[in-house]
Amino acid sequence: MKHLIENILSLPKSLYVSMKFFPLVQAIRIPILVRYDTKLSSLSGTVKFNSGGVVRTAMLTIGFGQVGIVDKKYERSIIQIGGKLILNGKVNLGTGSKLCVTKTGILTIGDRFINTAKTTIICDNQITIGNNVLVSWDTLIMDTDWHSVMNTITNETFSCVGEISIGNNVWLGCRAVVLKNSCIPDGCIVAANALVNKSFVTRQTLLAGNPAKERKQNITRKL
Repeated sequence: MKHLIENILSLPKSLYVSMKFFPLVQAIRIPILVRYDTKLSSLSGTVKFNSGGVVRTAMLTIGFGQVGIVDKKYERSIIQIGGKLILNGKVNLGTGSKLCVTKTGILTIGDRFINTAKTTIICDNQITIGNNVLVSWDTLIMDTDWHSVMNTITNETFSCVGEISIGNNVWLGCRAVVLKNSCIPDGCIVAANALVNKSFVTRQTLLAGNPAKERKQNITRKL
C-alpha cells in the first residue's frame, strides 16, 4: 500500500517532467517517473530513449527503492538536465540519487542500470555507461574537477574535464568513486571505497584501493 500511495503522489511531478522532454502523446505514458519530493534543479536539456520509437511507462525512475540504511524522509533526489541524456533501456536511480548533466554534457546509460540509493552522477563532458550495470549506495561518477589547475613554473594549464567509460556487467561497490579519464572494462568489480582515476584494459577484474589497482583477475558479478 505504501508503494502505491508513493506512486500516486508522484504522478503530477512525473507528468510535468515527462512533458518537458516529450510530446504530449508520449508524455502521458509517464516515461520518466520521479518521486514526488525530487528537486528539479534544471530541465532545459534533452532526454532520448533509444527504444525503436516505443515509449513505455517508467523507462527512467528516479528516487524510488527501499534500502534499509536510507531514510526517505531525509534523503531526496535532485535532477539537473541541461545537456543530453541518452538512455538505451530501463534505468533506475534509487532513493536520494543526484543527476547533473550540464549544458556541455552528454550522458549515455545502457539498459538495466540499477542504483540502490544515493548515487551522484555529474556529467560536464561525456560519460558512457554500458548494460547491466549495478551501482551501490554513496557512489560518485564525475567527469570534471570543476576547476583547472596549472603548473606554476611553465604556466601550463591542465583541463578540468575528461571522459568516463564504464562497460557492460560492471558492479560499483558502496562509496566507490569514478573520476575523469577513467575506463572500466566489461565485467569488472570496483570494490567498496575504491577510487578509479585512470583507464584499465583487462576485463573481469577486481579493482580496489585508492587509487584503484588490479587486485584479482577472472572474477565478475554473478548475473
